[in-house]
Amino acid sequence: MNSTRWSRTLTNTYHGLFLLILVMLTTPVLANSQVVSCPNMPDLLSTDPNSEERNLSSSLFCIDLFPTNRVTQANGTARLLRPWSPFGVTVTPEGIHRANLSFSIQDLPDPSDLGDYKFYIAWVAPLSLYPVEKLGVLGNGSHILGEISLNKYIILISAESSRFATEMTGPLVLRGRSPSSKMEAHDLLAIAPAAEIGGDPEMGNMGISPWPPPPMYPGVPMLPGVMRVHPKVNPFELTGSSDIPMVTPHSMVKLPNGGTLDLFAGLVKKHIEGNELTMLAFNGQHPGPLIKVDQGSTIFVNFTNDTPFPSAVHWHGVRLDNRFDGVPGVTQDPVLPGESFRYQIYFKDAGIYWYHPHHREDIQQELGLAGNILVSPEEENYYTAVDREEIIMIDDFLLSEGQSVPFGSEAANYGLMGRFGNLLLVNGEPEYTLAIKKGELVRFYFTNAANTRTFNLS
Repeated sequence: MNSTRWSRTLTNTYHGLFLLILVMLTTPVLANSQVVSCPNMPDLLSTDPNSEERNLSSSLFCIDLFPTNRVTQANGTARLLRPWSPFGVTVTPEGIHRANLSFSIQDLPDPSDLGDYKFYIAWVAPLSLYPVEKLGVLGNGSHILGEISLNKYIILISAESSRFATEMTGPLVLRGRSPSSKMEAHDLLAIAPAAEIGGDPEMGNMGISPWPPPPMYPGVPMLPGVMRVHPKVNPFELTGSSDIPMVTPHSMVKLPNGGTLDLFAGLVKKHIEGNELTMLAFNGQHPGPLIKVDQGSTIFVNFTNDTPFPSAVHWHGVRLDNRFDGVPGVTQDPVLPGESFRYQIYFKDAGIYWYHPHHREDIQQELGLAGNILVSPEEENYYTAVDREEIIMIDDFLLSEGQSVPFGSEAANYGLMGRFGNLLLVNGEPEYTLAIKKGELVRFYFTNAANTRTFNLS
C-alpha cells in the first residue's frame, strides 16, 4: 500500500476506524497469564557514560505494549531514554522532546506462525496515523531502535515478510500509546476516577447535578454519556459583596536589607472579556506586588489572610529557613481567615522567583494569588548588560459562559490533576503589548503560573 493510498484509506474510514483503534489502545483486555507493566521508577539513562542516573516516574517514561488477539501471550515495554544534554531536557530546535526508544519484548511467537512472515518490525506514527515511520527490526529481548521526536504518538509492531519493508503491511501484534497522548479532551476515554454518574449525591441518580458541564474544545463534542459524569464533591464558586474593590495592576516594591512588607490576601472584582468575576489577590493586585531585593538581603513579610480559606505563602525556589517555607501542615500551621503570620526570608541566590499559596492552591492560586520576586545579583557583571528588564507572569484561566468553572468544595476535583484554561493571561490580562525601540536590548523574566499548561515561547 503506497503512502497516498494509505492516507486516502485513513481519511475515508476516520470516524469508525480511528475511534476503534483509540478504544483498542486505551482499553485492552489482557489474558490472566500476561504480565505487562512498566518497571517501577526506571532510571533515566544517557548516552553519556559519565552522566548521572536519576529515578523518574515510570508513567511518564515508559510505554506498555499490549498484544492483539494474534499473539495474546506476548507483551513488552518501550522505555523513553533521554539523549544526554547539559540542560537536562533534550529537545529539537522546534521545542519537541527527543527520546531514544528502548524495547523489552517477550513471548512473541516465531513470525512464521502468523503466516508468510520472517521478521517483526516496530513503527511509530502520530495520532493521525500518518505518516507511519519505520523504527527497526526487533524480537524477543532488549532492543534500542534509535531516536524519535514527536509530541504524541503510537508505537506499532507488526510481522513482515522482509526486514527491508518500508510500509506496514503485515498483521499488528503489539501496540502502545505515548504518555503524552493520554492527556485528551473530556470524552469517554478520559473519565476521571473521582467522578460518578447522576445528580446530587444525596438524591442518588434521580437529582439534577449541581455541576455545570465544562466548556468544550472547539470541534470536539462531548459524548452524551459523559455529559452525566460529575465530580463526587460539591462545586464551589467564590462570591462576595458588591463593595469588594476592583483589582489593580501590580506594582514594584523595592525592599532594603531588613525591610518589611505588609502582604494581604483578599477578595477583588475583576473584569475579563466583559465579565465581572470575584477573584483573589495579594494587596489587591494581579499579579501580586513585584518584590525587588538585593542578593544577600533579609526581609520580613507580615502576611494577613483576608480570604475565606486557610492559607499561607510559599516562596517558590528560594532557599530559606524551613519554618518560613509556607507549606501548611509541613512547615507551619495554616494561617486561618483573619489571622496573620510573619515570614523572615533570606535571599541567598540571584534570579527570578515567585510566591503563592500551598493550601488549596487549585483554588487560591488559580484565582490570582501569585506574585514575583526579583533578586538583583551582587556581582556587577552577573548578567549581560541590557537596556531594560521585563517581568512576565503567564497563566491561563478556565471560563464557561462568562464565569469561572467551579472548583471542588470539600476537596480538589480534577483541577488539582490538571485544569487547562481556555483564556491565556499575561500579567493577569488577556492582552499584552510592549513598545521597544529599535536596537533596544530587553531581558525578559518569565514565570509560568498556570495550573498545568506548558507554554512554547518563540
